[in-house]
Amino acid sequence: MDIANLINTFGFPTACVIACGFFIWKMWEQQNADKEKLYVELDNSRTATEKALDVIQGYSEKLNIIESDVKEIKEKVVG
Repeated sequence: MDIANLINTFGFPTACVIACGFFIWKMWEQQNADKEKLYVELDNSRTATEKALDVIQGYSEKLNIIESDVKEIKEKVVG
């Protein structure tokens, strides 16, 4: 149905309301699609952050071991 026929059939105010409703419906669909994409990206980001935290925790444990070894060496050299 073209716009001129819609205006002639229902009148200008009703045609405007129908057009606005259609526009809002399309915007709502697009926002939902965008929201789903953001949820997927957020989940991917959360997974990457958890992996990074695991790596940092492993490095922290290794650093603690190195620090204790350095203390032992220092005690043997100074002591």
